[in-house]
Amino acid sequence: MPSVVHEMPVKRQKRFNLDPNSKYIQSSLRLNLPKHPLGIKPSGNLLISTDEQLSKINQSMGLIFAHLSDELILKVIGYLDNTTDLCNLMSSSKFFYGFISFDEIWKNLYLNHLYDLKPISEWKGSWKKSILKIDETSSVNCDFIYSDLIYIPYQNSQINYQEIFKNLIDQERKNVDSTSLKLANLTKPNHFPKGCIPRLSSKSMTYEIFNETWHDHPFILKDESGENSNNWPNWTLDSLSQRFPTTPFRQECVEWPIQLYSQYTSCNVDENPLYLFDCNSTAMKQLKTEFTKPKCFQTDYFNVFNELELSCRPDNTWLITGPHRSGSTFHKDPNATSAWNTILQGMKLWILMPGEMTPPGIHTSKDESEVMAPLGLAEWVLSGFYNDTVKLAENSIFTQDESKSILIFVAFENECVYVPSGWWHSVINLQDTVALTGNFVPGCKIGTVLNFFKNKKDQISGFRRLKFRKFVEKLNDENQLNDECDECDLKLKNFLQLTKDSKLDDEDVGELNCDVELPVYELFVKLVKLNGYEKDLQQGLSDLLKIENESIESNIVKSQLWETLTKEKSSGFSFGFNDDDDDDDDE
Repeated sequence: MPSVVHEMPVKRQKRFNLDPNSKYIQSSLRLNLPKHPLGIKPSGNLLISTDEQLSKINQSMGLIFAHLSDELILKVIGYLDNTTDLCNLMSSSKFFYGFISFDEIWKNLYLNHLYDLKPISEWKGSWKKSILKIDETSSVNCDFIYSDLIYIPYQNSQINYQEIFKNLIDQERKNVDSTSLKLANLTKPNHFPKGCIPRLSSKSMTYEIFNETWHDHPFILKDESGENSNNWPNWTLDSLSQRFPTTPFRQECVEWPIQLYSQYTSCNVDENPLYLFDCNSTAMKQLKTEFTKPKCFQTDYFNVFNELELSCRPDNTWLITGPHRSGSTFHKDPNATSAWNTILQGMKLWILMPGEMTPPGIHTSKDESEVMAPLGLAEWVLSGFYNDTVKLAENSIFTQDESKSILIFVAFENECVYVPSGWWHSVINLQDTVALTGNFVPGCKIGTVLNFFKNKKDQISGFRRLKFRKFVEKLNDENQLNDECDECDLKLKNFLQLTKDSKLDDEDVGELNCDVELPVYELFVKLVKLNGYEKDLQQGLSDLLKIENESIESNIVKSQLWETLTKEKSSGFSFGFNDDDDDDDDE
């Protein structure tokens, strides 16, 4: 998973000729400009304002602030660390009333200064009203304020994805019932129409078929057993709130009781709504026992990190819940793992892209440790990058494997989406949703994971240093690291020696710069071998060597191409100045 994400400027929007069943978003929907409740307008309107309006703006802003950019004003306001100062500044003029009504200011105040001191006990529709514990706020006309900084987040918060993606939703419902798609050959992914997500029966998808044929291809797994099995529970946000009303769950930057989060999901004006993504709450420990993964996903080689009555395995199973408009921007799953994601309530828009491609609007460093992207999902969609992705999918270009393509689809309740290792994916909740997701490593992906652990060490995440050391220490105590000719044993014992006197914390290795490198590659190799998977390990090491050789060859080709492009040619352009002419001029 990329470790650093930056914001980037958005691009100009494009227009496309659309048919009624197109996946493209119509310009009339993308360019919709809802009216701000305080009358605040986009900055472009300032160009047609009158002298009288400009004078009114300057007077309301004050002599100093009238010369500052919106970004700088926001930064200055950010130094106010209590509600009294913010409210006093709001009362000073209409400009500051409108500016400080920007809910992101109140959200930052809560997260940076009030989270522990004055926790929110009841959600009242916005951060401002919830912090101040008020039900209504007076409506002040601020129609002389022109600010993209305030208006665009509001515009993004009003996006109606079900309206925007209506054609796609309708088409996907037809695909669910399509007889021709159901009859497609299970053993040949390329028999499905290009760009169409295969929907396969969980009864037919065995681990052998998955491991040999489908591990590199996204698909949706449907439970068509017709029995009352407990594979997927009937959880909803309401039922979870009733069962665990006061239990804290992790929602990105906060940890609220799910009852409070349920209030938040029903009404908020956040540009990017908080997403519940929990794996370690007391409730989750119980919830994990209430479902069974599909058989094709149950073989998981990361289970070797759970041996020895200890576990140093990264978190791997999550409850994810979010209101409509929430979701996740483009990313790859951590540590080269594959993933499954089952929707229990609601529906989600998925965009999946082969790993060798780069999603429109997304820029990465060469090793993908850093990702530059728009601020949020709505900005990415409304700026035209979604339409660019549709166009790229239709052209089916830039893929090394012709059987792979960009997939844009909608998944519904009780459908389980499979995401192959290394694939880019982004998800938008079209309704309030509840889902389960998990990461795993099938046998055919051992080589891919080994390559990640060996050659992308700075991107490893999820391993906690203290647990990791205790695990290796336990191996050593049980005399499992005594082979003096084994490079893995030597590195693991050296790690114990280097950290002997260190005060290790239990922070995620992906969250900090470690003074001592964790030998994750060596531990994984050792554990796979100890658990009797010698044959799978040898195949994985063979796959690793192949991946490394392909990488070397690719770099050589790129280097040769660069040399060709930059090489000076004798036939190149020359000004051809003649020194003799200069001599003549001097005479």
